[in-house]
Amino acid sequence: MATNRPGCSRERDPFKRPNRDGGKKYGLLEKTDKYLSELEKWPVWRAIILGQVMSFLICSMALCSYYINSVYQVAMPTGQSFIHYGMLCLVYTTWLACRTGERGLLSVIRNRGWRYVLIAVADVEANTLVTTAYQFTTLTSIQLLDCISLPVVLALSCIVLRVRYKMVHIIGIGVCLMGVGCLVWADIEDGRPIIGGKTRLLGDMLCLVGALLFAMIAVAQEFVAKTFDGIEYLGMLGLFGSILNGLQLAFLEKSVIYEMKWDTFPVLWLFCGFGVAQFVFHSIAPVVLRDSGATALQLSLLTSDFYCVLGGILLLHYKVHVLYFVSFSLTMVGVLIYAIKRTPITTQQPASYRIMSRNHTTSFDVELAPAMTLSSGCASVSPSHGTLSGSTDTVLSASCISQNLRSSGNNSY
Repeated sequence: MATNRPGCSRERDPFKRPNRDGGKKYGLLEKTDKYLSELEKWPVWRAIILGQVMSFLICSMALCSYYINSVYQVAMPTGQSFIHYGMLCLVYTTWLACRTGERGLLSVIRNRGWRYVLIAVADVEANTLVTTAYQFTTLTSIQLLDCISLPVVLALSCIVLRVRYKMVHIIGIGVCLMGVGCLVWADIEDGRPIIGGKTRLLGDMLCLVGALLFAMIAVAQEFVAKTFDGIEYLGMLGLFGSILNGLQLAFLEKSVIYEMKWDTFPVLWLFCGFGVAQFVFHSIAPVVLRDSGATALQLSLLTSDFYCVLGGILLLHYKVHVLYFVSFSLTMVGVLIYAIKRTPITTQQPASYRIMSRNHTTSFDVELAPAMTLSSGCASVSPSHGTLSGSTDTVLSASCISQNLRSSGNNSY
């Protein structure tokens, strides 16, 4: 017969990590109640509300682009985004430049600058492609083709961010896609005439490529927002984006700038409205990505199709169809279902080191430790490490190891 070890009980093994849920198995009703309890948390509702604000901003940008390109016949897709990148550079790049240390502008450029150059190239070209598409295809087609970014975000989140989706996420995505299907069906039943049909295929292809680029950018932005900092992302995008956008504007659209009648106030207001809406959209995005993720953001942006249809009803005299409201309701229900279970990502945290004293002598062992929490000063104690059997573990940054090894052996670590 097995005997109990002194100081240990049969009920709990001290060397086994306890189950977070206490080993309790949840039934269907218990799981449902547990999931619904997530809706009581403010970050969940903040992500949902801000997602709808971003969706409305997408609609505003779409309507501005439609009037600039189709109504006033001003073909300057790169120039439309120049105000946006300039505002990002003025606000967030300046903010980043005021920081010191590893989070400062020069340090970020030195360590990760080339990655942000690639992101800026993709962002500038995606904006240019989608904005150019308004010259060749319809507003509704562009909004529906933007939905192609959703499966791309799903795939990239699984491959790059190692997100593992639960059944509740799949159900939420399915309900959202049902909402998109209702919108497409309503558009078919209305029999709306095709605008710019002779070059519509070109516009659809431009929008499709732009949507794919936006999907890759969304995943990259989620990684930066959850691993580094949203201010860092916006600051670097403003820096490199304004440079690349300005160069492309000077080379490709210089003649349009010279020929444009700048006393046309409606066009100027549309350019300013587009730039401000785009700036606010990018400023909100890191908060939503940190709280929910790129997939949840793409689901929230599906409602922009409904807002664009409402804009078409008010401004372009579209017919009111009951399926529009069914589509919006299904999409919002899908967003709520998806939001009740978070999808954390797997990130590689920077390595840190742990110096352990051996029997309170001057001999030390240095080993690789889990990620630490930085604070003011040379070293900081991680809350996950404490005192065990009279010896003390102190988590130190790698840059401070040499300094501490030169310290006196009488100092306690």
